[in-house]
Amino acid sequence: MKKIIILGLIVITSMMMAACGGKEKSKEEDKEAAKQSEEEVPAVQETDLADAGENGGSEAENSGIDGVSTLCTDDKSIRITVNRPEGFEDSEFSSEHQVAFQKMGEGGGSTQMSLHLTTNDENSVMATAKQEVEYIFSANSDGTGVVKDVESQAVGNRQWSYFTYSLDDTEGLRSWTSLSNGCVVSCMVENIGTGLESLNVESMLQILDGAIQE
Repeated sequence: MKKIIILGLIVITSMMMAACGGKEKSKEEDKEAAKQSEEEVPAVQETDLADAGENGGSEAENSGIDGVSTLCTDDKSIRITVNRPEGFEDSEFSSEHQVAFQKMGEGGGSTQMSLHLTTNDENSVMATAKQEVEYIFSANSDGTGVVKDVESQAVGNRQWSYFTYSLDDTEGLRSWTSLSNGCVVSCMVENIGTGLESLNVESMLQILDGAIQE
C-alpha cells in the first residue's frame, strides 16, 4: 500500500514538474520571440529611413558642397547649378538671384564675375547690359570710354552673345546665352584696377560656359 502511495506521489510530482517545465519553456520561447521582434523592427526602420533619404533628398543635394551654388530666377520658379571657376573665390555679393566670384590680382586689382538667371529674352538682356554700361560711363568724371559692337561665339553646345568695353582702370565683358529650360543667363566680368591680365574673351566664355550646369 505504501508502495502504491509512493508511486502515486512520484507520478503526480513528475506531472507537476513537467507542467512547470512546459510553462518555463513557453516563457523562454516568448522572451526569445519578443527579443527577435525588437531586433527586427529597428532594422526595418533604418532601411526605410535610408530609402527615404535617397528618394527625398534631391532638393538639398547641393547644400553645403564647397564651390557649388544654386542660381534661381527672380520668381524662384527655375533653378540651375553654378560651379565656382578655378582660381576664383566666392564673393560677398552672392545671393540666390546672383552668383558672384572674384579673383585678386598681384597689383591690388581684382577680376569680378557675376551671373544672373532671367526669364527675359536675349534682346531684353542685351538692352539691360548696355544701359548698365552707359550708366557706368556717365558716372565717370571724364566720360571717356570704349564700347565695342555685339558679337557671338559658339562654346560647346551654347551660342554666346557678348560685347566688351573699357573705361580708365576698368575693362569689362558682358555676355549672355539661352539655356534649354528657356531662361537666359547673363554674365558680367570686369577687371578693376591695375596689375591684371587683359580679359581674353574666348577663354572667359569657356570659363562661364563650364560653370553653368543645367
